[in-house]
Amino acid sequence: MASGGREMTTIRARPGTAGNLFRALLLLGALAGLTLLALDQRPWERLWSALAPYEIVVASERLTVTPATAREMVRRSQVHASAGSREAQERVRALLSAELDPMFAELSARIPDYADWYFSVSGEYARMLMPVLQWIGVRDGDYLADRALALVFGGEGFDRELAAIDARAQSSLAGHVQDLHARWLQNLMELAANGQVSAPGPAPVEQWSLDALAAEISGHGGSEFLQRVSTSTAAAGGAGLAAPALARLLVQPAGAALTASAVAAKGAGHGAAKVGAAGATALGCAATGPAALPCALAIGGASWVAADWALLSVDEWRHRDALIADWEQRLEGLRAELEAAMLERYVDAITAWHGAMQLEIERSFSPIESVRISAPGQT
Repeated sequence: MASGGREMTTIRARPGTAGNLFRALLLLGALAGLTLLALDQRPWERLWSALAPYEIVVASERLTVTPATAREMVRRSQVHASAGSREAQERVRALLSAELDPMFAELSARIPDYADWYFSVSGEYARMLMPVLQWIGVRDGDYLADRALALVFGGEGFDRELAAIDARAQSSLAGHVQDLHARWLQNLMELAANGQVSAPGPAPVEQWSLDALAAEISGHGGSEFLQRVSTSTAAAGGAGLAAPALARLLVQPAGAALTASAVAAKGAGHGAAKVGAAGATALGCAATGPAALPCALAIGGASWVAADWALLSVDEWRHRDALIADWEQRLEGLRAELEAAMLERYVDAITAWHGAMQLEIERSFSPIESVRISAPGQT
């Protein structure tokens, strides 16, 4: 029994010795690690740098923030840039639609005035006379197109109104970027207030300025967004875009309503009516003696005009609705073409501004390693 007791004591002593040995080795490892850390300061420096705050200068304010707050500032800035460019496109699109709708409604309301002139005796005679005047060099240009431009588009008033629409769009964008800059700056100030470093704390390891980013967001940075919009408006604004579109619209100003067969029938009818009127005039004045010629000229002229008026009335009854419908269709095409061209010019400038803001965010926050994150998509 005594021998058995000694064996149990020995067995129990072995686990205790092993535990002590393990603890001793663990202590030696910890001492070795601390010795290495004491000799090599780089791990401590990396840890200290990761926890140290940043000092950000913006709008003459110095903001001391934690690294987490600084990274959130990056994310918020990217969100503001993407949302701001998207809102700018939506604002311009809505403004152009709202401005062009009543403008072209007014143009459409003038088409009947053009139809009245087109089917009038004076309009008919003017169209007949203009080729002669052009041939002798008295008049240049397309008379029918000029009349359409004056009666439907109000002459230069159309260009002035398009220029005014461009000016209002530019003013709207200027107000938008000002609001965007204010919202972004307020958001950064709120983040800084909520992410202030507790005192006492480590000194900032990095300091950088966001003034260049602030200028870009406000439209005055490297992209010169507002200046680009203003320059493009002056160089190729709505009025400049309208010139080629109007030229295409007025290529056939008489309207497709009068087909070749209709024009031929119209000419034949006019000829027959005028011959009949002349014959009636000759019969009416044959017995007047020396006054026969003046009588014939007077009555013949009146009969000629009356015949033209009657035939033009028939033409108007047959073709007026088709002429108006043709012009309505042309105005719809012109409106769509102008709106697309004007919108494209603004979207190009807004897209360039958005790209410049994202690049400036990356440059301004470059001390933060995680700055190169995916920016929110732009629609």
